Amino acid sequence: MLALTKNRHQWGFACGRISALEGRLMGQDFFLSLAGLERIEDLFQRLQDTSLREHMNPGAVTWEDWSTIIDAYVHNLVLSLRRDSPRTAVADLFTLSDDYLNLKRAVQHRGAYPFLSNVFSEDRLNDVAAGNVSLLPDVIRATMAQLAAGAEAANPMVVDMTLDGAYLRHYLALGSSLEAPFIEYWVRERVLARAVVVLWRAARSGHPLKMYQQHFLPLGPFNGVLGEMIAAGDPRGWGALIPGRLGDLYQEALEAPEEEQVVRFEQITSDYLTDLARRVKMQTMGPERVAGFLWGLWIEAFNLKLVISGRLNKIDPDILKSRVRACYV
Repeated sequence: MLALTKNRHQWGFACGRISALEGRLMGQDFFLSLAGLERIEDLFQRLQDTSLREHMNPGAVTWEDWSTIIDAYVHNLVLSLRRDSPRTAVADLFTLSDDYLNLKRAVQHRGAYPFLSNVFSEDRLNDVAAGNVSLLPDVIRATMAQLAAGAEAANPMVVDMTLDGAYLRHYLALGSSLEAPFIEYWVRERVLARAVVVLWRAARSGHPLKMYQQHFLPLGPFNGVLGEMIAAGDPRGWGALIPGRLGDLYQEALEAPEEEQVVRFEQITSDYLTDLARRVKMQTMGPERVAGFLWGLWIEAFNLKLVISGRLNKIDPDILKSRVRACYV
């Protein structure tokens, strides 16, 4: 496994904050217990003893209320750590998905940008909506110029696959910009896992995978394996093409019932990434420590949304417990 960077003193303050913040993260047992509560009122009462309490609205009873509360809590903490970090790219890794939801609205000329933004300001999004992509990051500028100028923007499928590819290229660029080999390795594993899910869902929906060759790729070091997957077509044979640990996890996911395979792959790859991230917890000064904590925070938000939404929708507690993802703490 790649070694962590050492003596990056400029990260000392952010890492010092994380030493305190890690104690506020919720563990696996908390989520399993939360999923097993019979009364929704007891669930909400239990949440008042967590870090969410500073953002809670006493009248929050719907899923939309709780989704907003969780998103605000996570976003504010990420931006706070972003301000305390010498390189913003670490925090940007964990806000970028919402930025791309806003970017999609700009491409489709849908006006308001309701998702929490960080990387793309409203002015930048308005520029994109007007066809001006000159101030977007280099790694996505050409793609976005082509999308903004062509008729493809009227095709929702093309927009989705194009933005999925742009997002993952942008994510790879953020990871490599930090000059931390461990983060770059972790980012590559996450990107490949996400790319596999994109193609797998497309294949299951009957979408023509050849279109992904044109609109989703290129994707840096993964052009070869993803191109082979597209050419092969049938997802049942992809496990032999996917390299390393992710290939093993893909094969494991294929053992689940067909309708559960993609969700199973997402869960076990998430747990794999969490296991990798835990290796940075003893670092005293470096971007890896910040990235590991922010991944832990992202997993915490996922588990909170899973359990709260599941209980509000009366999903069986045992099903929820089986889908809780491994926690950072």
